[in-house]
Amino acid sequence: MSEGGRGGSFAELLEKIKAFPKNQLWRHNQAGDLPGEGSRIDAKMLSELVEANRGRKGFTYSHKPLTTANATLIAYANRNGFTVNVSANTLLDADKVALRHPDLPICVVVPEGTPRRTTTPAGREVRLCPAERKGSGINCANCKLCSKATRSYIIGFTVHGTSKKNYAAAVAQ
Repeated sequence: MSEGGRGGSFAELLEKIKAFPKNQLWRHNQAGDLPGEGSRIDAKMLSELVEANRGRKGFTYSHKPLTTANATLIAYANRNGFTVNVSANTLLDADKVALRHPDLPICVVVPEGTPRRTTTPAGREVRLCPAERKGSGINCANCKLCSKATRSYIIGFTVHGTSKKNYAAAVAQ
């Protein structure tokens, strides 16, 4: 698959983003991550993505390791209107990320049955994704929490599907 996803080129993706109306909320990647080879974020491509998003409200998630270079690029994107949520695998992992990178928005996977509002082991507030509540009528388009780069809380997503077994193994380590 190409960098642009769904068969298009990265340049075509950028043109589609630029065509969105001003203030349009949009999500980059249903699956996948920021552009780059392996664990490295491509600075030029991310910069082009941030520029295409100007005046719009793009957001995404990243599992890329928070090397100095990657963390700097993610912070740049967040300061310039393209929200990149750093993904943590556990509440303890979310604390570690928050301690090292307090300026980055964080999302975390939580076990089933976690209350809608909870805390990390260090006491940081975690709010479960409101769109996960069945019958709530809430979705990404009317929630927008993940698009806010400067929030004081972590957003939790309940583990589901085949990921449950992997999550249990990760937490046990």
